[in-house]
Amino acid sequence: MDDDSGAEELSPEEVLLAQHRKEKKELRAKIQQIKKNNKDKKNKKEGAEQIARLEDDLTQRHARELDELKNSKEQVETVTNGVAELDVEENCSEQHNGAEDEDEGDAEDQNQGRRVTKAEKRRQKKAKANRDREARIREERSNIKFSARNIEAEKMKKILQERSLKMHEIQPDGNCMYAAIAHQMGKDTTVETLRSQAGQFLRVNAEEFAPFITDPKTGEMLTEEQFEEYCNQVENSPVWGGQPELRALSQAMKRRIEVLQAEGTPIIFGEECDKDRSILLAYYRHYYGLGEHYNSVAKIDPQSEDQEEQ
Repeated sequence: MDDDSGAEELSPEEVLLAQHRKEKKELRAKIQQIKKNNKDKKNKKEGAEQIARLEDDLTQRHARELDELKNSKEQVETVTNGVAELDVEENCSEQHNGAEDEDEGDAEDQNQGRRVTKAEKRRQKKAKANRDREARIREERSNIKFSARNIEAEKMKKILQERSLKMHEIQPDGNCMYAAIAHQMGKDTTVETLRSQAGQFLRVNAEEFAPFITDPKTGEMLTEEQFEEYCNQVENSPVWGGQPELRALSQAMKRRIEVLQAEGTPIIFGEECDKDRSILLAYYRHYYGLGEHYNSVAKIDPQSEDQEEQ
């Protein structure tokens, strides 16, 4: 799910398109697995229907994410431009009022029948300009509440509440997926040990994994040398992890891994493993500045909640 460490140098649109290519590749792998598991006539029809739903869901989600990215970008630009324009207006107003100070005197307000100084008029004008400026900024900020980032956060919050789950924030870096898993495995498990496990399992099971890992620049299947380098990076660098590494770790540890996401159903690796020992992760596409991110998720302990309330 996560892109490589060079994603920081790409534009948000380029990162999203790269992610879409990766998800299409991963869907192809999943489709192959479905076809492999549904060879008899009865299951072939069900498998074909499942494949059609998966392809349709992915196509619709990709189109929606591109629209959300475009809208979010336009909203941010609107706020930035609006604030800049207001700052210019305020500076111009202050310069104009400063010029009036040189020739300040009393002026009579004919309509009110009382004398109003130029200084008072200037203060009133400036106060009104500030009120208008703050109102415009509030309006623009309220629009940003509907950005892809905030929509995703609200949806994930609702999912966690419905399942009585709590979030543990993980530092947003290239190790976030491994750190989230390590958090649930206990103090004896580290990011380094998980990376080593994932890299070694990928290498030993190259025939199973290599066909579904492609060059992010060309989209072509990796050569043997490139696949070996890929495994080395998984083991020894902070390159971000994704579905191949999650599948490898699930098989290596014989643990069920469930990945919650705001859009779509959870992605599950190792469905045959004990559900009560599941590792739960929350996957974000938009929430963090670096792009995609994993947090650790755990069941809420009613007893600890009661103690906190006391």
